[in-house]
Amino acid sequence: MKNPDIKNLRVAVVPTETGNGITQSSTVEEILNCDETQLYALTDYFKAQNDEELDLLHWSFLIDIETKEDLTGCNINGIHQNNREAKISKIKSIIANWGATTASELELESSPCLNSIGNGKVNVSELVEEFYADRVETITYQDELDLGYNSYTYEELPDDIIDEIYDIIVRYDVDMNKTMDRCED
Repeated sequence: MKNPDIKNLRVAVVPTETGNGITQSSTVEEILNCDETQLYALTDYFKAQNDEELDLLHWSFLIDIETKEDLTGCNINGIHQNNREAKISKIKSIIANWGATTASELELESSPCLNSIGNGKVNVSELVEEFYADRVETITYQDELDLGYNSYTYEELPDDIIDEIYDIIVRYDVDMNKTMDRCED
């Protein structure tokens, strides 16, 4: 990711207790269109926060107002304390923007494998097949027989699966942006 220009960065502050419908999974468009959203330059946000001018309970989103991109939790300049949380945030943001998708729709060569035991006809595998903004859905197979379905939040998944899903969803974002560009031309 190319580092954003600081002059384009704004902190969007939205109260959480007013029923405005804004959540951590809201799109940039939803955040900016909310009547209760207040935009602050970075330095002004910290001043307002320190001076206790902001609602005690609020969402804060870091937005590039030029590109309309949510940068909350993104890795800027290669320095990030919570890489896992940043990846989960980016996954949720992309899916909230473009909608849920499946391994089949994305034409993945293989689905992320959450669990696998045995081999051959006695192999039982749990594969991540559906991607939503707040969770994934898995199917447990024995050979080609469906044994059951499970749902997991991203926070419940191990790091290696988050890494794999992150790569898949970032490619999904790139493909969707290319499709939108072609449609506009």
